[in-house]
Amino acid sequence: MTTPTTYAPAKQFVGIANESAQGTAVAMTATLLVDSFKPKDSPKFLEDKAWRGAMATDSFAQIPGTQTAELDLSGPVFLDGLGYILRNIMGDLAVTGTSTGSGGTTLSASAAAGDTSISTAVSIPSGTLVQIGSGATAEVVTTGTPSGSGPYTIPLTAPVDGLAYGHASSETVQPVTGPYTYAWSLLNSGNGQPLSHTLTHFLGPTASTGARQYPGACFSEVGFKWNAESDLFTWDAKATSYPSVIAGAAPVSNPGTTAPMASWRMSVGIGGPASGGTLIRTVTDGEINLKRELNPYFTGNGAQSPYIIQRAGLTCEGKLNFVADSESPYLYMINNTQPQLQLKIDNGLAGLAYGAVQFDFAQAAFTESEPDGSKTAVEYSDNFKAVLNTANAGGSGSYSPCKISVTCNVAPGTY
Repeated sequence: MTTPTTYAPAKQFVGIANESAQGTAVAMTATLLVDSFKPKDSPKFLEDKAWRGAMATDSFAQIPGTQTAELDLSGPVFLDGLGYILRNIMGDLAVTGTSTGSGGTTLSASAAAGDTSISTAVSIPSGTLVQIGSGATAEVVTTGTPSGSGPYTIPLTAPVDGLAYGHASSETVQPVTGPYTYAWSLLNSGNGQPLSHTLTHFLGPTASTGARQYPGACFSEVGFKWNAESDLFTWDAKATSYPSVIAGAAPVSNPGTTAPMASWRMSVGIGGPASGGTLIRTVTDGEINLKRELNPYFTGNGAQSPYIIQRAGLTCEGKLNFVADSESPYLYMINNTQPQLQLKIDNGLAGLAYGAVQFDFAQAAFTESEPDGSKTAVEYSDNFKAVLNTANAGGSGSYSPCKISVTCNVAPGTY
């Protein structure tokens, strides 16, 4: 008996990889764990409706025009995959590690962005992960074989592009291990364009490899939601990409081992950190939404694909729902206090297994506050908008609406 050919959706998966050139597809390097992925190629067709003496108004030909693809995806937040999405929509990154407690030194000379070696007062063994600097320009690099008798020349083997930021002489150079904290802000330097990604979708029917790739993916929306009573901490996103292509080789799913987090672990701080006297214990659920303006540009270069998918401005807003213990949620709005807002969720583990996501808003303008007296307890529903500020800006300077930090044990250079 011949069995009909069918494909089981349960076997599908999505991969992601950093691109070195926007729109040039690359093989997946990580599995992006989602529970929904809806890709749609969107070619435009140009209609020939020139009169021909026929009693018809339909077109006489459909001529292929330009093409893009639209992607919708969502799922629980997994700490090891979130960094790819944040790099795509925000771009600016500072990396810090957990100090090993020994082997620290300082820069003997200043270093410029792009340098592939540094000069230090004390030698550092080859293959050491070291953190250079602190704050918005902190970065973690891998060292090569040292040379010299002091000061020592320390080559950098990763990242291959060298230092992301300039560093002054005497800045600290400290060996580190995991977990690492990746702090994302709005990229303002250079052309302001963050990295793009190739998304790979293994579904089955595609000839030879079973998978299609969506190169040049740029995220226009990334949203986070939580509900302490009923949900995991989740995310959803929309992206625009170049038209899909058949994957060059069959991809292999290789998911990480981190687990998603229950929303009851979320803590909220207003007027300060989400701890101590500024911890707000009455928030039941909420959301944070990042939106970025995109525009695919097409030029007369013989290609149906975009010349570039250009990223423009980034905005951030959110919503918090409170069980009322006072009129504070209403007063945030009516008094226009624009307080500091911090939200933090962690997995409750320790050591290398520890992971967390932290949202920092130096200024949050509460723009709506609606009381609800129809339930068993009085509630307030507040909307807020992030105010651009320099406190949340990264190493590229200028302003950022917020800073989002992810702590996990993913090796530096992955994102």
